[in-house]
Amino acid sequence: MDMRFDGKVAVITGAGRGLGRSEALLLAGRGARVVVNDLGVERDGHGRSTAPAQMVVDKIVSAGGIAIANGADVATEAGVRALISDAVQAFGGVDILVCNAGIITHNIEPPNIQWAELQRLLDLMVSGYAMTISAAWPHLMASQAGRVVLTSSTGMLGLRGAAPYGAAKGGVFGLTRCLAVDGEPHGIKVNAICPLGMTRLFEGFSDDAGFNARFSKNAKPEYVAPTVGYLSHEECEPTGRLFLTGVGSVSELFVGSTPGWRQVDHEIEDVRANFAAITNTEGFVTPATGLAAGAALLRDMPALPGR
Repeated sequence: MDMRFDGKVAVITGAGRGLGRSEALLLAGRGARVVVNDLGVERDGHGRSTAPAQMVVDKIVSAGGIAIANGADVATEAGVRALISDAVQAFGGVDILVCNAGIITHNIEPPNIQWAELQRLLDLMVSGYAMTISAAWPHLMASQAGRVVLTSSTGMLGLRGAAPYGAAKGGVFGLTRCLAVDGEPHGIKVNAICPLGMTRLFEGFSDDAGFNARFSKNAKPEYVAPTVGYLSHEECEPTGRLFLTGVGSVSELFVGSTPGWRQVDHEIEDVRANFAAITNTEGFVTPATGLAAGAALLRDMPALPGR
């Protein structure tokens, strides 16, 4: 059977262009009532326009769907509360929240990191995501099948000249893992994606014109949308997971822990001598939670002196 979203309300930030636009069109085309949020800024976060969000709404409505535009600034607490309030007033609740809104800065060497620029990225992609979810959480609980999809990036794994961006996107993964634990008792599933899509944010990553041409042809934003659609659906059971998606491919990224090496009383020279065993990935595990990761270290821990 087709996976549809009839009766569901989806709030999608950054939905005026690129990935968010494709996701909004997909969910609306399958029956969701969509709130298209976009501030209409340039890729560096400056400037504003209501046109991008409204154009997506017009396209949805012309195809027989239901959507409203929202221009709230989701880098502010007032903005995220206004966004969720608009969704509830228009459609009665929130079942699906997709956070796409993002900005990027390129070619920032470590000595040139500026406090204000770093804060702008964190305000939008960490604080903004967290506060949007906080505002939506009671409605996601009421849904009894709330779904949250956050947009991270492979930039968090390492990207030259992009430390502020990587830090923000790494924060998205931390949010995902913690919120998945919080959501489990309420049927809320929280996952994240690292998308590969030729959007405005990708421009400038490569100076190779040939690569850019191939990437533009094969990394269409609409190739990412089906993964977001699945993670947004009530049939989706995974939670706290991160998926690399785009160019026709979907795979999972994960954090693993090696079996490691153990010796209660050791010196720094012992760490050096046993570093191969410490980093041997054979038999690795993927901790489900932070507590599970700690439990692996505490397993078979000898009693402390005097206990």
